[in-house]
Amino acid sequence: MAEISETVLIELRNAGLCMSNPFPDGHGWEHGVRLGKPASVKGNKVDGLSFRVGNVLVDAPSVVLYTDGQTWAVELQEHVPNPGPGDFRNLWNSPEEAIADILDYFFGDPERMSEFDY
Repeated sequence: MAEISETVLIELRNAGLCMSNPFPDGHGWEHGVRLGKPASVKGNKVDGLSFRVGNVLVDAPSVVLYTDGQTWAVELQEHVPNPGPGDFRNLWNSPEEAIADILDYFFGDPERMSEFDY
């Protein structure tokens, strides 16, 4: 897997999102980051949901962004071991498409979070 450029990470931070440190070598999401929307930032949320990404309290399910250098993945898996309602894995050809997907998830169509029941 490839590392995510600082340019991409800055754009996501500038949108108000928080993120984890990159996942280590050998991890399934190697060099990817978990992204969350702080509860203090306006956008989509799931009522009753509250947990931390790093030291930041978030109010929406978090997504993971990772890339192999060619394909960009935006993934959410709240259900384990198999995907469940609301889980998704979207693959994109560019970081711009992946960023647009992430921003839509947190700040666009709220229906994308409607399947979650916490």
